[in-house]
This record gives sequence, C-alpha cells and structure tokens, in this order.
Amino acid sequence: MVLGIVLLTIGVLIKEAYTLHDTVTGSMILEETLEKARFGRGESENLKYYEQQGEKLGSPRLWLGDYDLDLKVNEKAIEGNAEAGKWVLHMERKLFRPDIFLRRTEALLEMGNGQNGS
Repeated sequence: MVLGIVLLTIGVLIKEAYTLHDTVTGSMILEETLEKARFGRGESENLKYYEQQGEKLGSPRLWLGDYDLDLKVNEKAIEGNAEAGKWVLHMERKLFRPDIFLRRTEALLEMGNGQNGS
C-alpha cells in the first residue's frame, strides 16, 4: 500500500513537472517571437514567418501537445497568442519606434545642457 502511494505521488510530480516545463518554455517562446517580430518590419509576410519559427521551436510540448502561435499587429502594439492543449497565453508589446526614442533622448540632452550652464 505504501509503495502504491509513493509511485502515485512520483507519477503526479512528474506530470506536474512536465506541465510546468511546457508552460514556462511556451511563454518564453512566445515572448522571444514577439520581440523578434516587434523589432522587424511588422509586415504580414514577416508575421507568418515568425509564427512558423515560433511553432517550430514550441512543438511538440512534452505534456500539453502541439504548440500553436498567432501574431497580430495593431497601430501601437503587437499581440501574440499561444496555445498548447488547455494552456492559453496572451501577450502584448508596444511597437518599437526608434525615432521617438531618439527625439526624447535629444530633448533630454538639450534640457541637461541648459541646466548645467553649458
């Protein structure tokens, strides 16, 4: 009886470890794919390429099954949905706009130069 309980406990722990592995690596793959697509051009042809690469990295999951990835681009953000079995994850990142970053950096430098008396 004790041996049965021990084996059942070990089996449940292994299942939970596989599920945890699948969810963590699945979310990391989605985040990596979003970052690659965000810094890319963001065209629909490129999104299909990034989706295929993400699905290739994520399939098959150890316990949850096939990994499915879907990316969409809005005006201000890129969204990603990942699924594997019953697990679903949604992430959203703002689009990369280097021109805005450079303008803000230049403005901060100008403000700093005026305060220092230079």
